Amino acid sequence: MKNFIQTLIFAAGCFLMTSSAFAQSKALYLSSVSGTKISQYDGQSRNITMYRNVYPGWNTMCVPFAMSADALNATFGADCRLEALQSVENIDGIIYLRFADVKSDGLKANTPYLLYYTGEAKSVKVSAEDAVVEYKADASVCFKSAGAAVKFSGAQTHLPADGQYGIYVRDNAEANFTIVDSETSGFYATRCYITVDGVQNAKLISLHGSDATAIRSLGADQDEDNEIYDLNGRRQNDVQKGVNLIGGKKVLVK
Repeated sequence: MKNFIQTLIFAAGCFLMTSSAFAQSKALYLSSVSGTKISQYDGQSRNITMYRNVYPGWNTMCVPFAMSADALNATFGADCRLEALQSVENIDGIIYLRFADVKSDGLKANTPYLLYYTGEAKSVKVSAEDAVVEYKADASVCFKSAGAAVKFSGAQTHLPADGQYGIYVRDNAEANFTIVDSETSGFYATRCYITVDGVQNAKLISLHGSDATAIRSLGADQDEDNEIYDLNGRRQNDVQKGVNLIGGKKVLVK
């Protein structure tokens, strides 16, 4: 009987050790700085851990696994917002980026997003258990408007600055995308950036939520009404000093 009990204890110990080893073998730590070679884990179910710096206001996010709305709230706070680029409009070199709130759908793998964060600047632990790792060589979405080709992409590795538009920390309260110069550190993994072809020295303006539909009808449909908007897409009751958008055209008022 004693030998039998000892055998059971030994078997239980082996089982626990095997379970622990199995759990460790499923662990996957992702780098949000230099990036991780994801292709070797494509399609695998893993317990993922990643530490990511976030700042109050708008951040960018693109990761190789999905997160539910509940997981986003648990990680970044219930007040966080997740927005995806829905369309762009090029009006004389000013490119309006229309973002829509998609948090209720959760975060999809390899999709570039804007993430609005209301907490203090810090390194946040992002974790996902039994998450399917998805590899995609090009994590981006593309749009075209009036000769401009706009591409919103996620950085999978640390990329040097080479003419991309990014959000500087000091400007992220408005999600202002500006040219990133070569003197900066470029783009770390899991961040997003925008490239624009067909327009030189383009100015990018981000529109969110209800603001994103403010200039939806600018153009031929508005010519008769001559509705007035400022360069941020906000409707005006009258022309203002400076540049106005009237009937889809820029008008300078001195």
